[in-house]
Amino acid sequence: MPGHTNSASVSYPFLNGNGKTPKLYTGMQVGFSTFDTRKDTVYAFIDDVVREISEMTPGSYFHMGGDESHVTKKNDYIHFVNNVEKIVQKHGKRMIGWDEIANADIDSNAIAQWWASEENAKKAVAKNMKVIVSPAKKSYLDMQYDSLTKLGLHWAGYIPVDTAYQWTPEEYGIPKANILGTEAPLWSETITNLSELEYLAFPRIIGYSELAWTQPEHRDWEEYKGRLADQAPFLERNNVNYYPSELIDWKKSKFTYETIEKD
Repeated sequence: MPGHTNSASVSYPFLNGNGKTPKLYTGMQVGFSTFDTRKDTVYAFIDDVVREISEMTPGSYFHMGGDESHVTKKNDYIHFVNNVEKIVQKHGKRMIGWDEIANADIDSNAIAQWWASEENAKKAVAKNMKVIVSPAKKSYLDMQYDSLTKLGLHWAGYIPVDTAYQWTPEEYGIPKANILGTEAPLWSETITNLSELEYLAFPRIIGYSELAWTQPEHRDWEEYKGRLADQAPFLERNNVNYYPSELIDWKKSKFTYETIEKD
């Protein structure tokens, strides 16, 4: 919020501020919806939603969104994010928002999740905020491996297995002290079941895990792809529908899982 809110306004038309009930939308277009950021009843609604979700979740974070609010005026957007941060804090959570929130007047306790704008990420650093590093062109698991991949999208680019591994969160000028962590999101517009999810996630998620947990000087693509190849028997035993990238010389298992169990 305040964008990506068409479905909320269908159920509660007072949220969008124009007095009209929007039509249900099931497509992938974004940026055409917004909340009325100057209406007290909108914040009463948000307070109720944040309270209920906060009571249900034991973690210390609340992700308020904040991205792709293309039809929200800049001053209205800033006013909205400032108010939502106070609501989130009121209910005992620490606010996370996509990198656009760095343009608001929020304090250093808020966390910016960088997905699109390096400039916004650096604004967050200037405010001494923590940053979750999730650049779409490197870490979005819903991006296709290449032009022949049937699942996924490519608006941020194609992300083959080597591209997914050969980068560092620190290389974009964000100080290590400000990096809270990384995330590899997988949006589900093009998938319908767990098998398809696995196809987009594996094997790239293995590389993202190593990228997050290993010092840069200990990461080497040539060495890593050999270790990744050794994961094939494990993935196959667990019936993981991984993408068999031609960049990897996959080590196929000589024995079935049932044979190993009997032995």
